[in-house]
Amino acid sequence: MVRVKRIFSIVLLTLFLLSFNNPFLSQDTVAKSRKIVSVEGQIYPSLNSDIYTPNIKFRLNLNKKSALRFNADVNRLVDYVEILESGGDGVGSVEKIKSIYQFSFGYEKQKRLVNSMVYSGFEGVFGFGKNNEYGSRTDSISFVSALNYNYKRPVQNLGFRVFFGGEYYVKPNIYVGTEFGLLVLKTTYKNGTYQVLNEASVTSADITENIPKISHSKMLFSGLGVVRVGFVFK
Repeated sequence: MVRVKRIFSIVLLTLFLLSFNNPFLSQDTVAKSRKIVSVEGQIYPSLNSDIYTPNIKFRLNLNKKSALRFNADVNRLVDYVEILESGGDGVGSVEKIKSIYQFSFGYEKQKRLVNSMVYSGFEGVFGFGKNNEYGSRTDSISFVSALNYNYKRPVQNLGFRVFFGGEYYVKPNIYVGTEFGLLVLKTTYKNGTYQVLNEASVTSADITENIPKISHSKMLFSGLGVVRVGFVFK
């Protein structure tokens, strides 16, 4: 996640420097000029706990009053812990990997003012990922030299979101803004497996259990506190 934020900061800095090649236009620029494509990054405060927090957004303006939009949200979390043998030199480990790749495609209605814009719209949300865990020489709590296990489970998100937002153009091709919405999201944990490999077992060294599918739905506010920074390509 730190790497994603670093790349995002570099991209924003590059776009900011490029913007100085374009002079300021008159005060009616936003209201009258045609903006074709925009790309933006979205920064969320630490208090924001949304399930869906897009890192980057693209907008294709159909005309001066409407646009299509595409969001992408990529998150991957790896948690690695070593477990030491009590009174010995053995080392076991537990690695948890959670990843989610979410996308949305939607439509927004725009109202352009002198040097700002407000908008509203809707979008569909789709995501997929995994929730896996791997244990080597451990039962996840204590060191066990002959025991390995793995837990594998695919995850899928499907939702619908309505949103409202606004932005202010600090230059004709650079804007800052915010956005919030209401999201209905269904999360499905698909059929998974839990496998235990016990080399010390004299009966069954390989035991695999199937984990049934479960799902749950929720309605929540989305985007609270987000800061949007974007660049417009004419």
